[in-house]
Amino acid sequence: MSRSITLIAMFLAACIFGWRVPLETLFNAFSSLTTALSIVSAAVFVRLNRGMPSFEWKSADPKKRSHLTSAILELTKEYVGIIAINGILLSILIILTTYGRTSIAEWSHPIQRITSGLIGGLITLCVIRMSYVTWRDYDIVHLQKELIDATAHDDDSSQQENSATEKLQNIQSAGLKKFPTNPPQSWND
Repeated sequence: MSRSITLIAMFLAACIFGWRVPLETLFNAFSSLTTALSIVSAAVFVRLNRGMPSFEWKSADPKKRSHLTSAILELTKEYVGIIAINGILLSILIILTTYGRTSIAEWSHPIQRITSGLIGGLITLCVIRMSYVTWRDYDIVHLQKELIDATAHDDDSSQQENSATEKLQNIQSAGLKKFPTNPPQSWND
């Protein structure tokens, strides 16, 4: 479902760029686009460098641990995809910049429109993928929170149970004797 929406949005953006944004006009934004894409790529590389979170994994629930590590692995693959998309778009922008505005102006009108549409579609794809991966990263942080909270709760419960057992054993080993008690008596008026 999300892939279909992404493809439709990409196609619509490509059509709009091809129809309404001449390549010569778009050429003015190449420097800004290159900078923005480079920053996004650098951010993705920083995120990829983070890897798996530091955590005492042995004490975590195996199902939750497996779910979290699988989600982190899937997200890492998506980051690699974003880097690939950004690399393709950056390459196109750099190649077009090296051709120069005057050379591109000599291209036929349909080729200019197709190139403009391609750039618009790839920009849209980059924005959508970064938004999706940001949401997925938030989802993984939520999974980490659940796992950490559950593990901390289990550790706390275990410590309280051990403490209660130890206190009960201390009371029993103290050799306390039960004092005889008299049954309750009624008040005389």
